[in-house]
Amino acid sequence: MKKQLIFINLVLLTLFSSCKNKEEIAPVEEVKANTFDVIVDLKIEKDDELILFYKDPSIAYFDAKNTVYNGVKGNAESQIITFSIPEGILPNDIRFDVSSKKEQTPIIINSITLSFEGRIFKIEQKDILKYFTPNEFIKFDETKGEASFIKNGESFDPYFLTKPTIYPEIERVRGVKL
Repeated sequence: MKKQLIFINLVLLTLFSSCKNKEEIAPVEEVKANTFDVIVDLKIEKDDELILFYKDPSIAYFDAKNTVYNGVKGNAESQIITFSIPEGILPNDIRFDVSSKKEQTPIIINSITLSFEGRIFKIEQKDILKYFTPNEFIKFDETKGEASFIKNGESFDPYFLTKPTIYPEIERVRGVKL
């Protein structure tokens, strides 16, 4: 009887010890913020800082407070840049500033993807002008997806504004039933 009791205690001790060890070595899954993302696949050869401005229904115009900055290292190869809008904000409009450096060489935009909760809308290179309008500081070649920059004295602020054709797509990605 005493041997059985010792055996049972050893078994229980082993079980509890192994359970405790499993908890300690189990990988902890990282919880990521549920953000609305704008993912840009581009080729930019010189270091720069790109900016995404966003508005939601409570914001009347683009301002510096509602921005996501993304410092980019220049690279001869295409790279993916992700702008994550702060959690809890679902934009209804965006503006994409493609350079803040006057000496920037032309960049190639391969695609722009909007993503939220597994819903995505991808704008391919050939369709960029269908959804975005370049301002006066950008000459955009839609066949190559190339944005070259126009210097106008001291002024330099190249960006793309959205066209009305993108608004239903933004709403769909946000999860709004149309």
